[in-house]
Amino acid sequence: MKRWSWLLVAALVAAPTVAAPQAPQSPQDAMKEAEAKLAAGDSDGAVALLKKAMATDPMAALRLGRLRESRGELDLSVDDYRAAAEKLTGPARGEALGRMSVVQYTRGMAGADASAEAAIAADPAGVWPTIAMSYLRVHEGKADEAIALAEKAVAAGGGAAATAALAHSQEAKGDLAAAETSYRKAIAEDATAVGPVVGLATVLRETGRAAEAEPLLQKAIEAAPGAVEAYKEMARVKIALGRAQEALADANLAAAMGENDAEAQELVIETKVARSLQDVGAGQVDLAVQELTQLRDQNPGSPAVRLGLGRAQIARRDADAAAAELQKAVELDPRNAEAQYQLGYVFQVMKQNPASAVAPFEKAVAAEPGNTMFRTSLGSALLGAGQTDRAVEELTRVTGTEGYSGSQAWFYLGAAQLKAGRFKEAVPALEKALQAKPDNAEAEAYLAWSYFGLKDAEGFKAHGAKARRLGWKDPALFDRLAKVEAGQPIK
Repeated sequence: MKRWSWLLVAALVAAPTVAAPQAPQSPQDAMKEAEAKLAAGDSDGAVALLKKAMATDPMAALRLGRLRESRGELDLSVDDYRAAAEKLTGPARGEALGRMSVVQYTRGMAGADASAEAAIAADPAGVWPTIAMSYLRVHEGKADEAIALAEKAVAAGGGAAATAALAHSQEAKGDLAAAETSYRKAIAEDATAVGPVVGLATVLRETGRAAEAEPLLQKAIEAAPGAVEAYKEMARVKIALGRAQEALADANLAAAMGENDAEAQELVIETKVARSLQDVGAGQVDLAVQELTQLRDQNPGSPAVRLGLGRAQIARRDADAAAAELQKAVELDPRNAEAQYQLGYVFQVMKQNPASAVAPFEKAVAAEPGNTMFRTSLGSALLGAGQTDRAVEELTRVTGTEGYSGSQAWFYLGAAQLKAGRFKEAVPALEKALQAKPDNAEAEAYLAWSYFGLKDAEGFKAHGAKARRLGWKDPALFDRLAKVEAGQPIK
């Protein structure tokens, strides 16, 4: 073989092999690879793949939104859901918009209501649109409709999100025990979801367990730093724990993050009010009135400031000034249960006008049906206003509440039965009041009168004597007691 032939062969052998061009990765393959990376714990790798795939497959954007939401990246998840919704149609578009709406509620973003409406328009029967509409109905104050929608979503297999929506609507209805159960179930179903944690913290605070709520919220904030609702609830929890100054930092952060969130802006004011009311608790009532008056002048349309100033005036024992502020508070926000309750208190206790107290107490109960203190106060006002049968009805609801262990509702129930001449029914109610709070002179006196009505001389003498020992003042009772103790029968 000639030399040039050998050189040609050598050149061909040494030449690099040219690889055949590879077909671009399909969106379906990218999605599968992303899921594989997730299964292997490489969420960053999954995000990178899904970002590439979403350029040609809007379903990748929907999946990316779900992944980012689970990572606590709420703003980015909203962007992804929006990108998916712009290109998807039908049920897929409804899911993207529904998920986006729920995240917007958690994030404290404007547009959550509009997203829910768009979701249900895209897929009227879809699970996620139904969940989003449940949140919207709560926002509109329609708790019963919200519950019905959430129950529909749960039945359709909506999982943790549907359970959380049910809990949210139960909370709005005032059924805190049911809400707590549902929130805990939602958390067990999806430990990465922020909304159920915030909801559970709210229920814990509203049932006097704010200390339990704080660590839950701290973990939620660490997992999802953009969750405005978590910061807002943290501020409320710290207020409940008597740390209003610390709460102000959380409220300010929530307001800064949720620029268009009116509730967050109002919460800053509420926190300042709470700080002033701590001065009331420390005995610095005049200072608190001065601070709150200045805050009211700066924010005349704030129900929270009016309520706070009203409470400070109650502590100052200025009934007229308190009533004026509280009247303005309920005009600004008729559904403010605390303002209605405080106004009822001013009428009943400070002005000794139970008939005028009935209406605000009724509104407080309507706003928070599960609040036994509000119902007890309503029952007491009804009793003082001469509406005995209604008083019995309200107070029976309180004493029938699971876990109720107070004395006041039993006392007022017994007093109402006594006033109605139902002595047999009065006795057990008053006895339960005394079991919960022994050495109550007034309850002993009412129990004595009940036994007098039953013509039970021994019961009358025992409880009449105890009321006397406890310092009760009732000349009519003790005149009859002296006669019965002297041997005169009850006629």
